[in-house]
Amino acid sequence: MSYPRVSRVVLRLALAIAVGVGVSAAPAPAPAAPAARGAADDVRLSVLSLNIFYGGDDLDLATGDWCPVADGCPGTLRKIARLVRASGADVVGLQEAERNTTKLARLLGWHADPRAHVISRFPLLRPVGGQGLYTYVEPLPGRIVAVANTHLPSTPYGPYKVQRGAPRSKVLALEQRLRGAALIKVLRVLPRLAARGIPVFLTGDFNSPSYLDWTPAVADARADVPYPVRWPASAALAAAGFADSYRVVHPHPVADPGFTWTPGGLEGRTDDVYDRIDWVLAAGPATAVSSRVVGEKGNPQVDVAIPGRFPTDHRGVVSTFEIVPPQAPPIVSPTARRVVVANGSRLQVRFHGTGAPGEVIGLVARSRGHGSLLAARSTNGRTSGGVSLRTSRLPAGRYDVVLRKTADGETLARSPIWVYERGTDPRMTTSAHTYRAAEPVRVSWDGAPGEHLDWIGLYRCRRTCDEPGGYLAYRYTRTRIEGSLTFSDVAAPGEQAPPWPLPPGQYVARLLVDDSYHVVAQTQRFRALPTG
Repeated sequence: MSYPRVSRVVLRLALAIAVGVGVSAAPAPAPAAPAARGAADDVRLSVLSLNIFYGGDDLDLATGDWCPVADGCPGTLRKIARLVRASGADVVGLQEAERNTTKLARLLGWHADPRAHVISRFPLLRPVGGQGLYTYVEPLPGRIVAVANTHLPSTPYGPYKVQRGAPRSKVLALEQRLRGAALIKVLRVLPRLAARGIPVFLTGDFNSPSYLDWTPAVADARADVPYPVRWPASAALAAAGFADSYRVVHPHPVADPGFTWTPGGLEGRTDDVYDRIDWVLAAGPATAVSSRVVGEKGNPQVDVAIPGRFPTDHRGVVSTFEIVPPQAPPIVSPTARRVVVANGSRLQVRFHGTGAPGEVIGLVARSRGHGSLLAARSTNGRTSGGVSLRTSRLPAGRYDVVLRKTADGETLARSPIWVYERGTDPRMTTSAHTYRAAEPVRVSWDGAPGEHLDWIGLYRCRRTCDEPGGYLAYRYTRTRIEGSLTFSDVAAPGEQAPPWPLPPGQYVARLLVDDSYHVVAQTQRFRALPTG
Protein backbone atom coordinates (compact mmCIF):
# COMPACT_ATOMS: atom_id res chain seq x y z
CA MET A 1 0.00 0.00 0.00
CA SER A 2 1.10 3.57 -0.58
CA TYR A 3 0.08 6.51 1.54
CA PRO A 4 -0.58 10.14 0.64
CA ARG A 5 2.58 12.13 1.28
CA VAL A 6 0.78 14.23 3.91
CA SER A 7 0.11 11.08 5.98
CA ARG A 8 3.75 10.16 6.41
CA VAL A 9 4.08 11.27 10.05
CA VAL A 10 1.03 9.21 10.99
CA LEU A 11 2.46 6.22 9.14
CA ARG A 12 5.72 6.41 11.10
CA LEU A 13 3.89 5.63 14.31
CA ALA A 14 1.83 2.86 12.75
CA LEU A 15 4.86 1.22 11.15
CA ALA A 16 6.88 1.35 14.36
CA ILE A 17 4.10 -0.69 15.97
CA ALA A 18 3.89 -3.08 13.02
CA VAL A 19 7.55 -3.97 12.66
CA GLY A 20 7.93 -4.64 16.38
CA VAL A 21 5.41 -7.49 16.48
CA GLY A 22 7.06 -10.89 16.96
CA VAL A 23 5.73 -14.32 15.99
CA SER A 24 6.98 -17.90 16.17
CA ALA A 25 9.66 -19.24 13.85
CA ALA A 26 9.25 -21.08 10.53
CA PRO A 27 12.03 -22.34 8.24
CA ALA A 28 12.63 -20.72 4.86
CA PRO A 29 12.64 -22.97 1.77
CA ALA A 30 15.71 -23.22 -0.42
CA PRO A 31 16.04 -20.63 -3.20
CA ALA A 32 14.76 -21.57 -6.65
CA ALA A 33 17.24 -23.12 -9.05
CA PRO A 34 18.83 -20.79 -11.61
CA ALA A 35 17.22 -20.54 -15.00
CA ALA A 36 18.75 -23.02 -17.44
CA ARG A 37 18.29 -24.13 -21.01
CA GLY A 38 16.08 -27.19 -21.38
CA ALA A 39 15.41 -29.56 -24.24
CA ALA A 40 13.09 -27.04 -25.93
CA ASP A 41 14.69 -23.81 -24.67
CA ASP A 42 12.29 -23.91 -21.74
CA VAL A 43 13.26 -21.86 -18.70
CA ARG A 44 12.28 -21.65 -15.06
CA LEU A 45 12.06 -18.04 -14.00
CA SER A 46 11.27 -16.74 -10.51
CA VAL A 47 9.60 -13.33 -10.24
CA LEU A 48 9.23 -11.35 -7.00
CA SER A 49 6.86 -8.46 -6.32
CA LEU A 50 8.04 -6.29 -3.43
CA ASN A 51 7.03 -2.92 -2.03
CA ILE A 52 10.24 -1.75 -0.31
CA PHE A 53 8.66 1.15 1.65
CA TYR A 54 9.80 4.64 0.70
CA GLY A 55 12.99 3.60 -1.07
CA GLY A 56 13.94 0.77 1.26
CA ASP A 57 16.16 2.99 3.41
CA ASP A 58 13.71 5.03 5.48
CA LEU A 59 13.23 2.60 8.37
CA ASP A 60 15.90 2.23 11.05
CA LEU A 61 15.91 -1.51 11.77
CA ALA A 62 17.70 -1.01 15.08
CA THR A 63 15.09 1.31 16.58
CA GLY A 64 11.97 1.02 14.42
CA ASP A 65 12.17 4.79 13.95
CA TRP A 66 12.72 6.78 10.77
CA CYS A 67 16.08 7.51 9.20
CA PRO A 68 17.22 11.00 8.22
CA VAL A 69 15.48 12.00 5.00
CA ALA A 70 18.70 13.21 3.37
CA ASP A 71 20.84 10.18 4.18
CA GLY A 72 18.52 7.24 4.73
CA CYS A 73 19.72 4.02 6.37
CA PRO A 74 22.01 2.05 4.03
CA GLY A 75 21.80 -0.99 6.31
CA THR A 76 18.08 -1.28 5.69
CA LEU A 77 18.55 -1.31 1.93
CA ARG A 78 21.23 -3.98 2.36
CA LYS A 79 18.67 -6.07 4.26
CA ILE A 80 16.25 -5.62 1.35
CA ALA A 81 19.02 -7.05 -0.85
CA ARG A 82 19.41 -10.03 1.49
CA LEU A 83 15.63 -10.52 1.35
CA VAL A 84 15.80 -10.64 -2.47
CA ARG A 85 18.57 -13.22 -2.35
CA ALA A 86 16.67 -15.34 0.19
CA SER A 87 13.57 -15.32 -2.02
CA GLY A 88 15.43 -17.02 -4.87
CA ALA A 89 14.07 -14.46 -7.32
CA ASP A 90 15.61 -13.90 -10.75
CA VAL A 91 13.58 -10.75 -11.42
CA VAL A 92 12.00 -8.24 -9.02
CA GLY A 93 9.31 -5.64 -9.62
CA LEU A 94 9.76 -2.88 -7.01
CA GLN A 95 7.17 -0.51 -5.64
CA GLU A 96 8.09 2.66 -3.73
CA ALA A 97 11.64 2.38 -5.08
CA GLU A 98 12.23 6.15 -4.78
CA ARG A 99 15.55 6.59 -6.64
CA ASN A 100 16.96 3.33 -5.27
CA THR A 101 16.20 0.89 -8.10
CA THR A 102 19.73 1.06 -9.47
CA LYS A 103 21.29 1.23 -6.01
CA LEU A 104 19.55 -1.99 -4.96
CA ALA A 105 20.59 -3.70 -8.19
CA ARG A 106 24.23 -2.75 -7.53
CA LEU A 107 24.07 -4.27 -4.05
CA LEU A 108 23.01 -7.53 -5.71
CA GLY A 109 25.35 -7.27 -8.69
CA TRP A 110 22.27 -7.21 -10.94
CA HIS A 111 20.90 -5.19 -13.85
CA ALA A 112 18.34 -2.37 -13.40
CA ASP A 113 15.69 -0.57 -15.40
CA PRO A 114 14.75 2.39 -13.18
CA ARG A 115 12.01 3.51 -15.57
CA ALA A 116 10.11 0.27 -15.01
CA HIS A 117 11.29 -0.24 -11.39
CA VAL A 118 12.57 -3.69 -12.39
CA ILE A 119 15.85 -5.35 -11.37
CA SER A 120 17.14 -8.67 -12.72
CA ARG A 121 20.11 -10.98 -12.44
CA PHE A 122 19.69 -11.45 -16.21
CA PRO A 123 20.45 -8.70 -18.75
CA LEU A 124 17.69 -6.21 -19.56
CA LEU A 125 16.68 -4.81 -22.93
CA ARG A 126 14.66 -1.60 -22.70
CA PRO A 127 12.21 -1.38 -25.62
CA VAL A 128 11.51 2.11 -26.93
CA GLY A 129 7.81 1.33 -27.18
CA GLY A 130 7.71 0.26 -23.54
CA GLN A 131 7.97 3.89 -22.35
CA GLY A 132 8.76 2.63 -18.86
CA LEU A 133 5.61 0.49 -18.67
CA TYR A 134 7.55 -2.73 -19.28
CA THR A 135 11.05 -3.96 -19.94
CA TYR A 136 12.48 -7.10 -21.52
CA VAL A 137 14.42 -9.62 -19.43
CA GLU A 138 16.88 -11.83 -21.32
CA PRO A 139 17.00 -15.18 -19.44
CA LEU A 140 18.79 -16.79 -22.38
CA PRO A 141 20.92 -14.88 -24.92
CA GLY A 142 18.61 -13.25 -27.42
CA ARG A 143 15.43 -14.62 -25.81
CA ILE A 144 13.04 -12.41 -23.88
CA VAL A 145 10.17 -12.11 -21.48
CA ALA A 146 8.34 -8.86 -20.72
CA VAL A 147 8.12 -7.62 -17.14
CA ALA A 148 5.84 -4.75 -16.11
CA ASN A 149 5.42 -3.28 -12.67
CA THR A 150 2.65 -1.10 -11.26
CA HIS A 151 1.56 0.62 -8.07
CA LEU A 152 -2.12 1.52 -8.08
CA PRO A 153 -3.55 4.46 -6.08
CA SER A 154 -3.85 3.69 -2.39
CA THR A 155 -6.61 5.89 -1.04
CA PRO A 156 -9.46 5.62 -0.45
CA TYR A 157 -8.84 1.93 0.32
CA GLY A 158 -11.81 -0.27 -0.58
CA PRO A 159 -11.66 -2.78 2.32
CA TYR A 160 -11.70 0.09 4.84
CA LYS A 161 -14.87 1.35 3.17
CA VAL A 162 -16.38 -2.12 3.48
CA GLN A 163 -15.42 -2.35 7.14
CA ARG A 164 -17.11 0.98 7.81
CA GLY A 165 -20.36 -0.25 6.35
CA ALA A 166 -20.26 1.02 2.77
CA PRO A 167 -22.64 -0.87 0.43
CA ARG A 168 -21.04 -3.05 -2.21
CA SER A 169 -22.30 -0.81 -5.06
CA LYS A 170 -20.43 2.23 -3.70
CA VAL A 171 -17.26 0.24 -3.11
CA LEU A 172 -17.35 -1.10 -6.68
CA ALA A 173 -17.93 2.38 -8.09
CA LEU A 174 -14.91 3.70 -6.16
CA GLU A 175 -12.68 0.85 -7.33
CA GLN A 176 -13.64 1.26 -10.96
CA ARG A 177 -13.16 5.02 -10.89
CA LEU A 178 -9.82 4.95 -9.07
CA ARG A 179 -7.90 1.72 -9.56
CA GLY A 180 -9.71 0.51 -12.66
CA ALA A 181 -8.93 3.77 -14.47
CA ALA A 182 -5.25 3.50 -13.49
CA LEU A 183 -5.02 0.18 -15.38
CA ILE A 184 -6.16 1.48 -18.76
CA LYS A 185 -2.67 1.63 -20.31
CA VAL A 186 -1.67 -1.72 -18.80
CA LEU A 187 -4.75 -3.38 -20.28
CA ARG A 188 -4.18 -1.76 -23.66
CA VAL A 189 -0.49 -2.62 -24.07
CA LEU A 190 0.47 -5.81 -22.24
CA PRO A 191 -2.07 -8.26 -23.74
CA ARG A 192 -0.69 -7.41 -27.18
CA LEU A 193 2.74 -8.65 -26.10
CA ALA A 194 1.24 -11.90 -24.80
CA ALA A 195 -0.61 -12.35 -28.11
CA ARG A 196 2.78 -12.26 -29.86
CA GLY A 197 3.91 -15.28 -27.83
CA ILE A 198 5.94 -13.33 -25.27
CA PRO A 199 5.58 -14.41 -21.63
CA VAL A 200 4.38 -11.28 -19.80
CA PHE A 201 4.66 -10.75 -16.05
CA LEU A 202 2.93 -7.97 -14.14
CA THR A 203 4.06 -7.33 -10.59
CA GLY A 204 2.59 -4.73 -8.30
CA ASP A 205 1.12 -3.35 -5.15
CA PHE A 206 -2.44 -3.20 -6.44
CA ASN A 207 -3.94 -1.67 -3.29
CA SER A 208 -6.97 -3.85 -3.88
CA PRO A 209 -7.95 -7.36 -2.86
CA SER A 210 -8.52 -9.97 -5.54
CA TYR A 211 -11.96 -11.17 -6.51
CA LEU A 212 -10.46 -14.66 -6.07
CA ASP A 213 -10.12 -13.94 -2.33
CA TRP A 214 -13.44 -12.28 -1.47
CA THR A 215 -15.60 -15.28 -2.31
CA PRO A 216 -18.78 -16.55 -0.59
CA ALA A 217 -16.68 -19.13 1.28
CA VAL A 218 -14.31 -16.44 2.55
CA ALA A 219 -17.23 -14.22 3.57
CA ASP A 220 -18.51 -17.12 5.69
CA ALA A 221 -15.08 -17.64 7.27
CA ARG A 222 -13.79 -14.08 7.85
CA ALA A 223 -15.52 -11.43 9.93
CA ASP A 224 -13.78 -8.63 8.00
CA VAL A 225 -15.27 -9.88 4.71
CA PRO A 226 -19.01 -9.29 5.19
CA TYR A 227 -19.95 -10.08 1.58
CA PRO A 228 -18.30 -11.34 -1.63
CA VAL A 229 -16.84 -8.68 -3.92
CA ARG A 230 -15.77 -9.00 -7.54
CA TRP A 231 -12.98 -6.45 -7.19
CA PRO A 232 -12.71 -4.65 -10.56
CA ALA A 233 -8.91 -4.40 -10.90
CA SER A 234 -8.31 -8.13 -10.49
CA ALA A 235 -11.36 -9.03 -12.59
CA ALA A 236 -10.26 -6.76 -15.46
CA LEU A 237 -6.76 -8.23 -15.46
CA ALA A 238 -8.13 -11.78 -15.43
CA ALA A 239 -10.42 -10.93 -18.35
CA ALA A 240 -7.36 -9.62 -20.23
CA GLY A 241 -5.64 -13.00 -19.86
CA PHE A 242 -3.57 -12.51 -16.70
CA ALA A 243 -3.42 -15.45 -14.30
CA ASP A 244 -2.84 -14.77 -10.60
CA SER A 245 0.13 -17.04 -9.88
CA TYR A 246 -0.52 -17.34 -6.15
CA ARG A 247 -4.10 -18.51 -6.70
CA VAL A 248 -3.02 -20.86 -9.50
CA VAL A 249 -0.75 -22.65 -7.01
CA HIS A 250 -2.94 -22.06 -3.92
CA PRO A 251 -6.55 -22.15 -5.19
CA HIS A 252 -8.27 -22.18 -1.77
CA PRO A 253 -8.42 -18.68 -0.23
CA VAL A 254 -9.78 -19.87 3.13
CA ALA A 255 -6.97 -22.36 3.69
CA ASP A 256 -4.27 -20.17 2.09
CA PRO A 257 -5.16 -16.47 2.41
CA GLY A 258 -1.63 -15.40 1.43
CA PHE A 259 -1.83 -12.06 3.23
CA THR A 260 0.79 -9.55 2.07
CA TRP A 261 -0.67 -6.53 3.87
CA THR A 262 0.79 -6.21 6.42
CA PRO A 263 3.78 -7.90 8.16
CA GLY A 264 3.02 -8.45 11.81
CA GLY A 265 -0.19 -6.47 11.48
CA LEU A 266 -0.81 -2.91 12.53
CA GLU A 267 -1.86 -4.00 16.00
CA GLY A 268 -2.38 -0.43 17.17
CA ARG A 269 -5.10 0.14 14.59
CA THR A 270 -8.67 -1.03 14.98
CA ASP A 271 -9.63 -0.47 11.35
CA ASP A 272 -6.94 -2.60 9.69
CA VAL A 273 -7.90 -5.33 7.24
CA TYR A 274 -5.42 -8.09 6.42
CA ASP A 275 -5.40 -8.88 2.73
CA ARG A 276 -3.47 -10.04 -0.32
CA ILE A 277 -2.85 -6.92 -2.38
CA ASP A 278 0.61 -7.76 -3.85
CA TRP A 279 0.50 -10.04 -6.88
CA VAL A 280 2.63 -11.64 -9.57
CA LEU A 281 0.42 -12.05 -12.64
CA ALA A 282 1.31 -13.81 -15.87
CA ALA A 283 -0.06 -13.83 -19.41
CA GLY A 284 1.06 -15.62 -22.55
CA PRO A 285 3.14 -18.81 -22.51
CA ALA A 286 3.96 -18.99 -18.78
CA THR A 287 2.87 -21.63 -16.26
CA ALA A 288 3.14 -21.03 -12.52
CA VAL A 289 4.69 -23.99 -10.70
CA SER A 290 5.21 -22.43 -7.25
CA SER A 291 4.29 -19.27 -5.37
CA ARG A 292 5.54 -18.30 -1.91
CA VAL A 293 5.00 -15.45 0.54
CA VAL A 294 8.18 -13.70 1.74
CA GLY A 295 7.79 -12.17 5.16
CA GLU A 296 8.70 -11.93 8.83
CA LYS A 297 10.18 -14.94 10.58
CA GLY A 298 7.74 -17.01 12.60
CA ASN A 299 4.48 -16.15 10.89
CA PRO A 300 2.81 -19.46 9.89
CA GLN A 301 1.55 -17.89 6.65
CA VAL A 302 5.10 -17.03 5.54
CA ASP A 303 7.01 -19.43 3.26
CA VAL A 304 10.31 -17.55 2.99
CA ALA A 305 11.15 -16.21 6.45
CA ILE A 306 13.42 -13.21 6.97
CA PRO A 307 14.96 -13.14 10.48
CA GLY A 308 15.07 -10.00 12.59
CA ARG A 309 13.04 -6.87 12.02
CA PHE A 310 11.27 -7.06 8.67
CA PRO A 311 12.50 -4.15 6.50
CA THR A 312 9.24 -3.08 4.83
CA ASP A 313 5.51 -2.78 5.46
CA HIS A 314 4.53 -5.34 2.79
CA ARG A 315 5.28 -9.00 2.48
CA GLY A 316 6.55 -10.04 -0.92
CA VAL A 317 5.33 -12.82 -3.17
CA VAL A 318 7.73 -14.80 -5.36
CA SER A 319 6.41 -17.11 -8.08
CA THR A 320 8.29 -19.53 -10.30
CA PHE A 321 7.18 -20.15 -13.87
CA GLU A 322 7.96 -22.52 -16.69
CA ILE A 323 8.32 -20.49 -19.88
CA VAL A 324 9.58 -20.73 -23.44
CA PRO A 325 11.01 -17.30 -24.21
CA PRO A 326 10.90 -16.25 -27.88
CA GLN A 327 13.62 -14.53 -29.85
CA ALA A 328 13.97 -10.80 -29.25
CA PRO A 329 13.35 -8.35 -32.08
CA PRO A 330 16.28 -6.16 -33.19
CA ILE A 331 16.84 -3.76 -30.31
CA VAL A 332 19.40 -1.37 -28.83
CA SER A 333 19.18 -0.62 -25.13
CA PRO A 334 21.41 2.13 -23.65
CA THR A 335 21.89 1.90 -19.89
CA ALA A 336 21.06 5.62 -19.56
CA ARG A 337 18.85 8.04 -21.45
CA ARG A 338 20.17 11.17 -19.76
CA VAL A 339 23.89 11.18 -20.54
CA VAL A 340 26.37 13.61 -18.98
CA VAL A 341 29.60 14.07 -20.95
CA ALA A 342 32.90 14.17 -19.10
CA ASN A 343 36.50 13.14 -19.76
CA GLY A 344 36.55 9.46 -20.59
CA SER A 345 32.76 9.04 -20.36
CA ARG A 346 31.25 6.07 -22.16
CA LEU A 347 27.74 4.74 -22.69
CA GLN A 348 27.04 1.04 -22.26
CA VAL A 349 24.58 -0.40 -24.79
CA ARG A 350 22.96 -3.83 -24.76
CA PHE A 351 21.75 -5.08 -28.15
CA HIS A 352 20.09 -7.89 -30.06
CA GLY A 353 20.59 -8.06 -33.82
CA THR A 354 20.69 -10.53 -36.69
CA GLY A 355 24.35 -11.45 -36.26
CA ALA A 356 25.04 -10.66 -39.90
CA PRO A 357 28.56 -9.48 -40.83
CA GLY A 358 28.95 -5.72 -40.84
CA GLU A 359 26.30 -4.85 -38.25
CA VAL A 360 27.31 -1.84 -36.19
CA ILE A 361 26.03 0.21 -33.27
CA GLY A 362 26.60 3.94 -33.03
CA LEU A 363 25.13 7.37 -32.41
CA VAL A 364 23.41 9.73 -34.80
CA ALA A 365 22.28 13.29 -34.09
CA ARG A 366 18.51 13.25 -34.16
CA SER A 367 18.33 16.44 -36.20
CA ARG A 368 20.22 14.75 -39.03
CA GLY A 369 17.81 11.90 -39.65
CA HIS A 370 19.74 9.00 -41.21
CA GLY A 371 23.08 10.81 -40.76
CA SER A 372 26.58 9.42 -40.39
CA LEU A 373 27.41 7.35 -37.32
CA LEU A 374 29.39 8.70 -34.38
CA ALA A 375 31.39 6.47 -32.03
CA ALA A 376 30.46 3.39 -34.09
CA ARG A 377 31.29 -0.09 -32.79
CA SER A 378 30.96 -3.41 -34.60
CA THR A 379 28.82 -6.18 -33.10
CA ASN A 380 31.49 -8.61 -34.36
CA GLY A 381 28.84 -10.90 -35.79
CA ARG A 382 27.14 -11.44 -32.42
CA THR A 383 23.37 -11.66 -32.22
CA SER A 384 23.32 -10.48 -28.59
CA GLY A 385 25.70 -8.72 -26.26
CA GLY A 386 26.94 -5.31 -25.26
CA VAL A 387 29.19 -2.54 -26.56
CA SER A 388 30.65 0.61 -25.05
CA LEU A 389 30.28 3.90 -26.99
CA ARG A 390 32.53 6.87 -26.35
CA THR A 391 30.50 9.97 -25.40
CA SER A 392 33.17 12.28 -23.94
CA ARG A 393 33.43 14.45 -27.10
CA LEU A 394 29.74 14.71 -27.95
CA PRO A 395 28.19 18.20 -28.08
CA ALA A 396 25.08 18.58 -25.95
CA GLY A 397 21.90 17.64 -27.79
CA ARG A 398 19.52 14.84 -28.70
CA TYR A 399 20.83 11.64 -30.27
CA ASP A 400 19.68 8.18 -31.22
CA VAL A 401 21.59 5.01 -30.45
CA VAL A 402 21.12 2.93 -33.61
CA LEU A 403 21.73 -0.62 -34.80
CA ARG A 404 22.52 -0.72 -38.53
CA LYS A 405 23.25 -3.46 -41.03
CA THR A 406 26.37 -1.51 -42.00
CA ALA A 407 27.72 1.92 -41.09
CA ASP A 408 25.69 3.53 -43.91
CA GLY A 409 22.98 0.89 -44.27
CA GLU A 410 19.46 0.23 -43.04
CA THR A 411 18.65 1.08 -39.43
CA LEU A 412 17.25 -1.98 -37.65
CA ALA A 413 16.60 -0.39 -34.24
CA ARG A 414 17.02 2.93 -32.46
CA SER A 415 16.68 4.37 -28.96
CA PRO A 416 16.84 8.08 -27.97
CA ILE A 417 19.28 9.66 -25.54
CA TRP A 418 19.74 13.23 -24.30
CA VAL A 419 23.31 14.47 -23.88
CA TYR A 420 24.17 17.26 -21.42
CA GLU A 421 27.39 18.97 -20.49
CA ARG A 422 28.77 18.23 -17.08
CA GLY A 423 27.21 20.41 -14.40
CA THR A 424 23.96 20.97 -16.34
CA ASP A 425 21.02 20.82 -13.96
CA PRO A 426 17.40 20.15 -14.86
CA ARG A 427 15.52 23.32 -15.82
CA MET A 428 11.89 24.38 -15.34
CA THR A 429 9.82 27.27 -16.67
CA THR A 430 6.18 28.35 -16.67
CA SER A 431 4.30 29.73 -19.67
CA ALA A 432 3.65 33.05 -17.90
CA HIS A 433 4.63 35.05 -14.83
CA THR A 434 1.04 36.00 -14.07
CA TYR A 435 -2.13 33.93 -14.55
CA ARG A 436 -5.70 35.18 -14.60
CA ALA A 437 -8.30 33.44 -12.42
CA ALA A 438 -8.99 29.88 -13.68
CA GLU A 439 -6.28 30.16 -16.35
CA PRO A 440 -4.38 26.83 -16.66
CA VAL A 441 -0.74 26.89 -15.56
CA ARG A 442 1.60 25.27 -18.08
CA VAL A 443 4.94 23.99 -16.74
CA SER A 444 7.83 22.88 -18.99
CA TRP A 445 11.05 21.09 -18.09
CA ASP A 446 14.28 19.87 -19.63
CA GLY A 447 17.02 17.58 -18.35
CA ALA A 448 14.86 15.62 -15.91
CA PRO A 449 16.22 12.31 -14.60
CA GLY A 450 13.42 10.52 -16.50
CA GLU A 451 12.73 8.07 -13.69
CA HIS A 452 9.52 6.06 -13.46
CA LEU A 453 7.62 8.37 -11.11
CA ASP A 454 9.26 11.77 -11.44
CA TRP A 455 6.61 14.30 -10.49
CA ILE A 456 5.93 18.00 -10.56
CA GLY A 457 4.39 19.57 -7.49
CA LEU A 458 2.58 22.89 -7.36
CA TYR A 459 3.39 24.83 -4.18
CA ARG A 460 1.96 28.06 -2.78
CA CYS A 461 4.57 30.42 -1.36
CA ARG A 462 4.19 31.45 2.26
CA ARG A 463 6.75 33.82 3.76
CA THR A 464 9.16 32.95 0.91
CA CYS A 465 9.05 30.70 -2.14
CA ASP A 466 12.00 28.61 -0.91
CA GLU A 467 10.22 27.00 2.06
CA PRO A 468 9.47 23.29 1.57
CA GLY A 469 5.77 23.50 2.47
CA GLY A 470 3.10 21.13 1.24
CA TYR A 471 2.06 20.75 -2.37
CA LEU A 472 -1.37 21.83 -3.58
CA ALA A 473 -1.30 19.47 -6.55
CA TYR A 474 0.96 17.04 -8.35
CA ARG A 475 1.31 15.44 -11.75
CA TYR A 476 3.75 12.83 -13.09
CA THR A 477 6.16 13.52 -15.94
CA ARG A 478 5.57 10.02 -17.40
CA THR A 479 9.35 9.33 -17.52
CA ARG A 480 9.96 12.16 -20.00
CA ILE A 481 13.40 13.81 -19.99
CA GLU A 482 11.83 16.95 -21.44
CA GLY A 483 8.24 18.02 -21.89
CA SER A 484 5.40 20.04 -20.47
CA LEU A 485 2.13 19.58 -18.59
CA THR A 486 -0.76 21.72 -17.41
CA PHE A 487 -2.27 22.26 -13.98
CA SER A 488 -6.00 22.90 -14.10
CA ASP A 489 -9.15 21.58 -12.46
CA VAL A 490 -8.62 18.16 -14.10
CA ALA A 491 -6.25 15.41 -12.92
CA ALA A 492 -5.50 11.94 -14.25
CA PRO A 493 -6.01 8.86 -12.03
CA GLY A 494 -3.36 8.81 -9.32
CA GLU A 495 -2.69 12.54 -9.64
CA GLN A 496 -4.09 15.50 -7.72
CA ALA A 497 -5.66 18.66 -9.15
CA PRO A 498 -5.23 21.97 -7.27
CA PRO A 499 -8.08 23.91 -5.65
CA TRP A 500 -9.65 25.72 -8.59
CA PRO A 501 -9.48 28.54 -9.42
CA LEU A 502 -6.08 28.88 -7.79
CA PRO A 503 -6.31 31.09 -4.68
CA PRO A 504 -4.64 34.45 -5.35
CA GLY A 505 -0.98 34.52 -4.40
CA GLN A 506 2.58 33.53 -5.32
CA TYR A 507 3.46 30.00 -6.45
CA VAL A 508 6.33 27.81 -7.64
CA ALA A 509 6.44 24.42 -9.33
CA ARG A 510 9.08 21.85 -8.38
CA LEU A 511 10.44 18.76 -10.09
CA LEU A 512 10.93 15.83 -7.68
CA VAL A 513 12.53 12.47 -8.45
CA ASP A 514 10.81 9.10 -8.59
CA ASP A 515 7.97 9.66 -6.10
CA SER A 516 10.44 10.97 -3.51
CA TYR A 517 10.79 14.42 -1.93
CA HIS A 518 14.17 15.05 -3.57
CA VAL A 519 13.83 18.36 -5.47
CA VAL A 520 16.03 18.71 -8.55
CA ALA A 521 14.55 21.85 -10.13
CA GLN A 522 12.17 24.73 -9.40
CA THR A 523 10.49 27.41 -11.52
CA GLN A 524 10.70 31.09 -10.82
CA ARG A 525 7.75 32.25 -8.78
CA PHE A 526 4.54 33.13 -10.60
CA ARG A 527 1.34 34.80 -9.53
CA ALA A 528 -2.33 33.86 -9.62
CA LEU A 529 -4.68 36.85 -9.79
CA PRO A 530 -7.94 37.13 -7.88
CA THR A 531 -11.29 36.56 -9.57
CA GLY A 532 -12.94 39.57 -11.15
